[in-house]
Amino acid sequence: MIIFDALSNPSNYLEVFQKKSLILLFKSLFISFVVAFSSTLLGSFFAYVLTKTDLMFKNILKATLLIPLFLSPYILTLSWVEYFSKFENGKSFIFSIWGVIFIFVLIFTPLSMLIISTGLTNINSKLEDAGVMITTYKNVILKIILPLVKPSLISSFILVFILSLSEFSVPAFLSVNVLTTEIFTQFSAFYNYELAIINSIILIMISISLLMMDKFYISSASFITIGVKSQNLKTTKLNYLQYPIFLIVAFYIYFSTLLPTSILIKETTPDTLYEAFIILKPTIYNSLLYSSIASFILVVFGFIFAYMSQRDKITAIDTILLITFTIPSTVLGIALIKFFNTPQLNFIYSSFWIIIIAYLGKFIFITQKLIQSSIKQLPLSLEESAMIVGANFFTKIRKIVLPIISSSLISAFLISFIFTLGELGSTLLVYPAGTSLLPIKIYTIMANAPQALVSSMALIILLITTFVIGLLFLINRMFKCK
Repeated sequence: MIIFDALSNPSNYLEVFQKKSLILLFKSLFISFVVAFSSTLLGSFFAYVLTKTDLMFKNILKATLLIPLFLSPYILTLSWVEYFSKFENGKSFIFSIWGVIFIFVLIFTPLSMLIISTGLTNINSKLEDAGVMITTYKNVILKIILPLVKPSLISSFILVFILSLSEFSVPAFLSVNVLTTEIFTQFSAFYNYELAIINSIILIMISISLLMMDKFYISSASFITIGVKSQNLKTTKLNYLQYPIFLIVAFYIYFSTLLPTSILIKETTPDTLYEAFIILKPTIYNSLLYSSIASFILVVFGFIFAYMSQRDKITAIDTILLITFTIPSTVLGIALIKFFNTPQLNFIYSSFWIIIIAYLGKFIFITQKLIQSSIKQLPLSLEESAMIVGANFFTKIRKIVLPIISSSLISAFLISFIFTLGELGSTLLVYPAGTSLLPIKIYTIMANAPQALVSSMALIILLITTFVIGLLFLINRMFKCK
C-alpha cells in the first residue's frame, strides 16, 4: 500500500527532481562511472599479464590479487582511514568522493580481472596463430583479441558500475552522501518511507536499464569460476619485460592488500585486541551461525537454480538472479521490511530468518554462478548413462552430479560464508531487536570508539575471513590432488 501511495503522490516526484536530489544522483553516477572505468582498465592489464603471458608466479599473484574481493568493504575502509589520518590532508581526501572511488577501485578491480580473464581464456589460440603468421602481435591484439574480449570489457564496466552504485557500507563509513545512504537515512532516520521508495525505484531502474543493455552476455557468462582452465590458451613470452611487470603486479598487491592489513596490525595492541574481542564476543556466535545457515541454504538453492538453468535451459533464471544481485542492499532491506512486517508474517520479521532471507536475496546469484560453472563442465553423457541403466532423477543427482561437483559446492559454501559474514547494508535494516552481528557492532560504535579499538575489531574479522579463505584454497587443493 505504501509503495502505491509513494508512486501515486506527485509531490514525491517533485522532491526527487529538486536541485539537491539531482546533485546527489549525478554524484552517485559520477562515482560509479569513474570506478567502473578505472577498475576495467586495471582489470584488463592484470587479466592479460596473469592469463596470456608467462609471468612468473602468476597463479600465486592472481590468487593474492583476489583477496580484496573477498574482504568486507568496511575492513578496507577502516584500514585506509587509519592510514590517511596520519597525513596532514589525508582525512580530507579519504572522507570525500575521491576516497570512496579509491576504495571502490581496490575492491572491484579483482572482479574486473576475473571477468576479462575468462574472456581471454575462451579465445581460440588458432585465431592468434593465424594472425601472427601474417601480421605483428600488436595488430593481433588490436584486431583479434580486443574485439573478441570486447563483451567481457563491456560486462565488466556495466557490472562494476551497478555494484558501486548500489554499495552502501563504504560511503556510509566515509560519511559521503550518495543515493544508497540517502535511502537509508530517509527510511530509518526521518521515516520518510515514500521518498525512500521513490529513490529506491530510481536506483533499480538505472541498474535494470544497464543490465538490459548487456543481459545476453552477463546473465549467461561464467565469469565467477574456480579452477577453470582452457586447453587452447596461447601465452606470450615477456622476455625482458618479465621482471618489470612482476614488480608492477607485486607492488599493486602490496598496496591493495598487504599495506591495509599491516596498518591494522600496527595499530593493534594486545590490550586493544583483548578489549575488542570482549566487545565482539557476544556477536561472534550469532554471526558465524547465521552465515553458516545462510551459506548452506544458498548452496542448496544455488544448485537447484544452476541445474535448472544449465540442464533444463531455463535461462530466465540467470537474468532474474542477476537483477536481484544488483539491487542495492538498502533497497533490498526496505523491500523485505515492507513485505514481512505484517501480522501474518511477523514470525519471520521478528526472527533471525529475516536476516537469512536478506542474505539469500543478495548472494544467490554468486552461488548459482559458481555451481553452474562446474555443471557446465560435467558431460551430459554421464547423466544419460545413469538414466539408461535405470537410475531415477534423485539417484543420478546423488551418485553422479553431487560427488563430481563437490569441490565447487564446498567453495560456494565458503565464499557465501565470507560475503554473508561481512554484509552490512541489508542486515543493518532488517536485523531484529536484541540481535547484534559483527559488522553492525563495528558500524554502531566506530564513531565514538578509539581508532586502535576499531582497528582491533576489524583485525579480528579479518583473521576470521583469512582463515575461511585459507580453508577455501586448501579444500580446492585437496580435491585437485584426488
